[in-house]
Formats: sequence, structure tokens, C-alpha cells
Amino acid sequence: MALSKDDLFRDLRHLGLTEGGLLFVHSSLSALGQVAGGAETVIAALLEVVGLTGTLAMPAMPSGVFHRAESPSTSGAISEAFRTWPHVCRSFHPTHSVCARGVLAEWLTADHLASDTACGPQTPLGRLVERDGLILLLGVDLDRLTLLHAAEEAVDAPYLRERSAQYLDENGQVQTKVLQRFPGLHRDFIGLDRMLRERGALTVGQVGRATCRLIRARAAYDLAVEALRADPGVVLCANPHCADCVKQQGQIRRQRLAMEERFCLTGLLDEVVEGPPRCASEPGEYLAHALNTIAGEGIRGLELGAEWTRAVCEEPQIAADAFAQFDLRVRVVTTIAGPGPGFEYALECASAFGDCAVKLRLPEIGLRTAAEQLAHAAEPCAERGLTLLIENAPNTPADTKKNCQALLRQVGEGPVRLAFNPAHFAHAGERPFIQTFSRGPLKHDLAQLYVTDGTFSGGYTLPGRGHGEVKEVISILRCRGFEGALCLKMGHGRGVEAFRQHAAAFWRLLDTM
Repeated sequence: MALSKDDLFRDLRHLGLTEGGLLFVHSSLSALGQVAGGAETVIAALLEVVGLTGTLAMPAMPSGVFHRAESPSTSGAISEAFRTWPHVCRSFHPTHSVCARGVLAEWLTADHLASDTACGPQTPLGRLVERDGLILLLGVDLDRLTLLHAAEEAVDAPYLRERSAQYLDENGQVQTKVLQRFPGLHRDFIGLDRMLRERGALTVGQVGRATCRLIRARAAYDLAVEALRADPGVVLCANPHCADCVKQQGQIRRQRLAMEERFCLTGLLDEVVEGPPRCASEPGEYLAHALNTIAGEGIRGLELGAEWTRAVCEEPQIAADAFAQFDLRVRVVTTIAGPGPGFEYALECASAFGDCAVKLRLPEIGLRTAAEQLAHAAEPCAERGLTLLIENAPNTPADTKKNCQALLRQVGEGPVRLAFNPAHFAHAGERPFIQTFSRGPLKHDLAQLYVTDGTFSGGYTLPGRGHGEVKEVISILRCRGFEGALCLKMGHGRGVEAFRQHAAAFWRLLDTM
């Protein structure tokens, strides 16, 4: 049997609604079941519940260029029917318009466009909190709770952004409004449901077939602000395939690094991308997924191994533009030492990227030959203002502390610096912090630290799980105001999932320092 207005009125009263006050409703008509008279019957029941001394409000979010009188609501059939109801006021706003009817309607909807943000104190949502109104989720969940945007604005969540929206002014001219701290992308507001219930800000009941939630606006707002201040990522989901939340987690981590650290966090692209490199000017889904994963760990810089350096050196600017879509820029390109076009390509590539170092992969050659090749490579790097990096890699002239020191001493003054890999010193039987770093001059030549751990037996582990003393090296570098790069280089695996595990281990180390 179809629900009548009396049926709805009875259920709404049983849910806890009384006459008077301010009620803000998010709704789904279909969730209620069959309703005689449709959306109009629901609105009539809601208006009867709040009575002549109350105020009923609903979102009326538009799409496209906003026209106050004509832009339909995209917030459901009940909201759209309410928009054209007699004596309803609509706030003038191109993205978060609100409709209201009752004694507080004009006050609630006034001057919305004047606010710099969509949901701040001088908006309908801010006034709803100020008045301690009620919010009814009529057959919808917390993902529709616009009030939580106001809480995100209040804490200035790192993932909020600037957005421009258009509207028609009183003369019919298109104008643009620039909104600050604008919400967007996916968030897991549903995850706050249990907390709000347990803290007494939310009760659950039934209206027709719909499971509904009645929320105290001020209490819910205060609790959401508290939760966001304790953990800026509390409303982001943990799904690694949710590109939106991965991106927003990255923005939180980047803000943390910018506020607390002086080093630059980078990642080695060749290890994260599965399969051979393809043209960076046509990224495709496989590369976009890898880049979003890298950026999601708070990383701003990329190191290109030899494979990816070769893949992008023909069109470095196009590649840079592709990486910039994820707010990433190349910090290191790699080439093999010795004469040949590879080094020249790497030089051109590094110069095009700007503020980029060239890393030389040293082959199995003698110390004197390696010093000669480094000196030869250092000259054009110095002319271009580029840093030349070498890594203490196994089976090279820089495989031990002693050899590294001898090689750098022979090269002398110039742009050559060390990319310190703790795992490789552990492989050589050395204690990377106590022995290699602390005792001797290598720390003065260090421009990059690979966050790579390993064992004396030659294997690789997650950071903090081997003999590389990675935590100790990172800690002392932070004490020294290190402004170089910390590169999340695995050694033990390849691909997105392996990289996530490696990055998670790094963040655990940082959290315990």
C-alpha cells in the first residue's frame, strides 16, 4: 500500500521531529517506497511536522552555469519539487545553493554568494550549525551530509582546493566566483556514522521503507572537526584503487613534510611501473595509476632509472607535462658512465627538467678508470649547474666506504656527490650508520639517501627490517638540517603493491622519530 501524508507524518514524529526549529533534509524519494502523490506528499508531511513556527531547508545544488530561478536541483526529486514550492527562498550560490521555507528562510539563505567558501560560517550550512538545527537523512547515508564539508573547511583540510564556478547575475551576464577551500573528490563520510551514533549526535529510525538518520547539526559538526584535527585523513577511504582518496592522502602527507621536514621525498619510477616504459607523452592508465600511487605517498620528485631516462629523453618537456598532472617533477635522471650518446641525452634531459641531477651508473671498472670517467662527466655537469650523483652499488668502484672515499678524493672538488644506499653498505658487511656514516667524511658528500634496507647476507628488506640502520641515518640527517632527497627505492620488489608496502614502512619509521 502506498504511503500517505499521515503515514509519513507519524513516522517522522516517531523519529523524534517536533514542531518548530530548523530542519535540513537530504532525501531519496525511492528509498521511502511507494508514496501516494510522490515528492509533493513528502514535502507536505515535512512542512506539517515543522509547523508554522519552524523552517524546512534542503540542498538545491545546480549544475552548469547557475541561474537562481531556473537551474534545477541535482539533489533528488524531493529537493527539486521543493525548489518550486510556494514561498520557498533559494540562496544565490553557483555550487551549494540551498532552498528554505519558514520563519528563518530568508536569514538562512541570505548573502550566500558573499562567502569566500561554499559551506563556511556565513552560509546556510554555517547558520544551521549556529542555530543548532537538525538534519534528516531521509533514506540516504552520510555521504550526502553536506555539513561535513563545513567541518573540512573549518580545519582547512590539506586536500581542499580552489574552484571557479559560473553564474548569471541580475543582468543576465555570466560571472565567475572563485571559491576557496572547496570540497571535492571521494571521501568516506560513511566511516563517521558509528562515531556520531556512539557520541549521541545521530539517531536511527524508520520512515516508510527508508532507514533514516536524525542528526544534531552542532554536535555532529563539533565531533567532525575534532576527528579531522586528530587525523586529517579520517574521512578518506583506505581503498588503494580509489584514485581520489590516494591523491588526497598524498596532499596530507605533502603538507606534513612541508611543515615538519627539510628534505625532499622522491620515488624511483622504474620500480613502481610494472612492465617496460612506454611513451610518457601518452601516459595511459597503467602509468597514471603508478604516478598517482607515488604522489599518494607525499612524494614530489621522481628519479628516472636508466630505462625511463631513455624513454623520455627524446621529449623531456612532454614527459614533464605528463608528470606535472600529478604534481611530480623529475629530480634525477640516470645514465651509464663512459663515452657515448647516453650521457649527452641525460645531460640534455636534466637541463630541460631544471633543478635535476644526473646519476652515473658505474660499471665494473678499476678505481682509476672510474675516477677518470667521473672527472670527464663532471665538467659538463658543472658548466650546466647540475649535480652528478654516484651510488655505492655492489661490484663497482664505490661498493664500500673505503672505495667511495678514495673515488671522491681522486675526483676532487666539483659537482660529484654521493647517493648513499644503506642496504649496499650492509651487503658489504659494514654498519651504514655507526661505521660508514658517523666515521669519516662521506656525510659531507651526501646529496641523496636511498631509503633502502638490506642484510649482511645480501638480501633486501622493508625499511627498518634489516642491517641498514636506515632509521638512524634518517634521524641524524634530520638533525643536520639535510635538504637533499630521500628516495624510496625498494631493491626487494617491483610494482605498485610492493611500493606501497615500502612506503608504509618508511612512514612508520618517521612516525617513531
